[in-house]
Parts: sequence; C-alpha cells; structure tokens
Amino acid sequence: MAFEEDFAAALAQRGIQMDAVDVPAPDVIGGALDNINGFMSGMDDAVREGFDESSLEFTVCSVLADPSVNIAPEISTILAAYDRTPNMRLTELLQATRETLDQVQGGQV
Repeated sequence: MAFEEDFAAALAQRGIQMDAVDVPAPDVIGGALDNINGFMSGMDDAVREGFDESSLEFTVCSVLADPSVNIAPEISTILAAYDRTPNMRLTELLQATRETLDQVQGGQV
C-alpha cells in the first residue's frame, strides 16, 4: 500500500485531503484524468470556463463520477476529495493530481 499512502500524503501537501485506502491504482487514476481532460477539451470554451469557475464554490466535480455521466466513475473518491477542497478550480485540482501521480510514480516522494 506504499503507492496509496505516498499519493494521499503528496496530495495533502497540495491541499487535497483523502484517505490512502480510497486511492485507486495509478493506471486507473491516469486513465481517468485523461478521460476528464478529453471531456473538458470537447466542451465549448464558455461552458468549460463556467464549469471550472463553478467548481470553486459548488460541489460539481463529483458529477464526473456519476454513472449516468460516466466520465470518471473509477476515481469517485478523488473527485469527492476535490469537492471538499476549498479555493481550487477543477483545472487546478486535475493538474495537481497529474503532477502528484507523476511525482509518486517517479519515486520523487
């Protein structure tokens, strides 16, 4: 469970709190982040910016894990942690998670 603990600790340093037991496998996280980025890049600019901005104040990130939306249900625990994280936009949270994943997988923790 070393990856899970290291990943949760590294995310916590970036302000995103979650339990190590809720951390999915690295390949699952990476694939889900790619899915979200693909979904976001396919949005109209105004819609994407509105969704991103709303993530500052509202719990909209978990919508991406909803089975009816089916963008990234495999990282529902991470998306729920995003919704509990104040003062960060979805794009900032995604970037922090990608950087954390790269850092932990690269053994830089």
